Amino acid sequence: MGKVFKNGNSLAVTIPKTYAHQLSINAGSEVEWEKTSQGLTLIPQKKIRKAGVDPKFVKMVDEFIDEHEDVLRELSKR
Repeated sequence: MGKVFKNGNSLAVTIPKTYAHQLSINAGSEVEWEKTSQGLTLIPQKKIRKAGVDPKFVKMVDEFIDEHEDVLRELSKR
């Protein structure tokens, strides 16, 4: 379980080591918060390695890969 603490004029949340490792979150990692009906969802942001690639496009591709991972994995075996 994480804890909330004061950090300047903001609140900060600790992330348990196990989850941070699984999600490749380190000190300085960029994350995005999304408000849901359940509360807040933490979304790690992947670094874009190629200049000129629209971050929205990268997000769409990541979502597509996440949604169709099983099919893509099977296609890669052919």
